[in-house]
Amino acid sequence: MILTEDKDLYRGIFWIKDIDNISNSQLYFQIPCNSNGDIDTDFRINDNWSSLGSDNYNHKNLWNSLDKKYTNNKPYNYYPRGRVEISRGIATIYCSPYIANEELKNWVINKFNLISHNGIKKVRIIADGSDHYKCYLDEGRFYEQENQKEEEKTSTWKSYK
Repeated sequence: MILTEDKDLYRGIFWIKDIDNISNSQLYFQIPCNSNGDIDTDFRINDNWSSLGSDNYNHKNLWNSLDKKYTNNKPYNYYPRGRVEISRGIATIYCSPYIANEELKNWVINKFNLISHNGIKKVRIIADGSDHYKCYLDEGRFYEQENQKEEEKTSTWKSYK
């Protein structure tokens, strides 16, 4: 379910399937809220899309509920993704480092209406390089790290001989 654009303030989650054309991305899921991040009282998150007992979308749960025309039969963590959180008028975009740039920031500001009229004083972006936001672009780096660990084990083993 992709919501239509309007002028309300939102937090939520997103995926970027084409990092060369972020503005074309249509996989974003909004949660209506105020400038403190508190959810609109009329809005309910589908239990299948959230973390247990949470008022937030869960990337994995929501992805698994999407039609294959959106997912291309890929796992939830294949494409770069991110989350928009709001607290005390500050919007924070947490995302894969591969998409942490001004183009993404402007796209998120537009899709989630992160503007001063909605009480937003600042929008910041945090490139999260942790395992939480890994995607297909990390595969080469991941394999290089794994190979390096194997080489270290082998050289340590050789030194004991």
